[in-house]
Amino acid sequence: MSSYNLIDKTDTRFETLKKGFNLRWPEQGSGADYIYVCNNSEDVLSAANAALARNQRITVRSGGHCYEGFVSNKLAADGTTPLAIIDLSLLVGMDFSENADISSPWDTSAKYKFRAASGNQNWDGTVNLYKLANRSIPGGSCYSVGAGGHISGGGYGLLSRLHGLTVDWLSGVDILVPAADGKSLLAKHVSLKSTGSDRDLFIACRGAGGGNFGIILNYYFAELPAAPEQVYLLSLAWPWSTFKDKAHFGQFLNSYWQWFNTHDSEWNSQDITKANGGLFSLLKLQHRSTGDIHLLIQYTGNDGRVDGSGQEKPFADFVDTMNKAAGVVPDVIEMGMTYGVVNAQAESKRKFKDAVKDARLIDWLYATQTLNGSGDNQRGKYKSDQQIGNFGATEITALWEGLNGADDPLLNQALVQIDSYGGCINTNDETTNPTSVYQRSSLLKAQFQVYWTDKANDQYCINWMQKLYSACFADQGGKPYGNDGRYQGCYINYPDTDMKYTAADHAKVDPEWLTLYYGDKAESLVKTKRAVDPNNLFRHEMSIPLALPAK
Repeated sequence: MSSYNLIDKTDTRFETLKKGFNLRWPEQGSGADYIYVCNNSEDVLSAANAALARNQRITVRSGGHCYEGFVSNKLAADGTTPLAIIDLSLLVGMDFSENADISSPWDTSAKYKFRAASGNQNWDGTVNLYKLANRSIPGGSCYSVGAGGHISGGGYGLLSRLHGLTVDWLSGVDILVPAADGKSLLAKHVSLKSTGSDRDLFIACRGAGGGNFGIILNYYFAELPAAPEQVYLLSLAWPWSTFKDKAHFGQFLNSYWQWFNTHDSEWNSQDITKANGGLFSLLKLQHRSTGDIHLLIQYTGNDGRVDGSGQEKPFADFVDTMNKAAGVVPDVIEMGMTYGVVNAQAESKRKFKDAVKDARLIDWLYATQTLNGSGDNQRGKYKSDQQIGNFGATEITALWEGLNGADDPLLNQALVQIDSYGGCINTNDETTNPTSVYQRSSLLKAQFQVYWTDKANDQYCINWMQKLYSACFADQGGKPYGNDGRYQGCYINYPDTDMKYTAADHAKVDPEWLTLYYGDKAESLVKTKRAVDPNNLFRHEMSIPLALPAK
């Protein structure tokens, strides 16, 4: 018997639960009409079919961290069609068997070591995996991000240079897909062992993002990497006044890129003094009204330990490289976050002396807890890029002028965060372990972010972001198309509706927008969409379409 909870406008929880992390959504007058809160897989199937039978368009929510309004917003083309959110956040829990005897209810022949329900959030999943099996998943650290969207979009995190992307380990999924009648859903299990369109569907679930093909109920893994035992954490900060001019700032940026360019192939070196897969960094170029330039580093040896036997050398070398590029002794910040802005003025700090001695040596699990903030629920705008080559004069000028201009109280939560990438991510064999992630050459991944609280400031903050981003990629036509080989498009888990269109007014669709996110995977994803969901039941502003955009 179904036990889902249907919440509508008569319920006092409705106004809260129709929103997600980004409070810009839903747009005024464009929100959901119903929210189906599900407790288990049977609930999800019952709720989704009930909504479809009532002629409601369905969207899916796991953790609620979609940056755009894909879940909460109605589409203009839907007219008066009601919108129903299928909420999976109560589908939690994880199973582990070292004997690999876990199977799907829809395919008992396939066997796995791990099953994770799609409503799990990052922190809960991290703790469960650690306590159950001493394993980890190379995903994000923001605690409240849901597994449902994070994994399917090719989620990454502080262990990804060492272990790859979440989808590189994904072995199977339970998913609800449109039935032959085009008016209801049915459950099935798909994996790389599936054939035909089912196999293509599984590959699409490995990085093409959520809301495209169906509703993922469970994720299965044949194996997952061992959890690290201990890590170094080090947070450094330089005031903007450190950099005497744009050229100095550009040298600093390119020293960051150059270190990874030089050492990327050594990520898994047999020489422990060179192996650097366990080094992950987040360079936060904060607007001067927000605070300092901040660098957060997590480091562990490739064996998950830091025991003083030379494993710390890549970490010390990286810190030394960045300090020399800055030319000024940084402050050591006692606290750092992986998400959003860092207010160094509010944190305890001291002058840097030595990378190893100044770092916190901390158990990996507790380091993850230390870094797992997701920030406040606010209004926000985001953009991304995947970077292969160095920072050119155009990007350096745009970042220098856009972030180090006049003080602006409306930009007190604005930054460009440039994360390390590459390593194991770039070694995945797409022939034997195919995914829908085409960005397998990038060394850095950037996230442009701005947050605010007052709706009246929406257009101001959005315009600032659009101007900065367009200036950075002026040589590329305003987007990181990669036509000079230095960029590799955008990341679908940082979706940005501006990328779908040729200009900020959204008047004309960019015929290359699918390529921007999916590269040479785009055509196969469209083919899979036609085979799995020919009536386009699962659709949102940037969902995989039934045909490639017209050129």
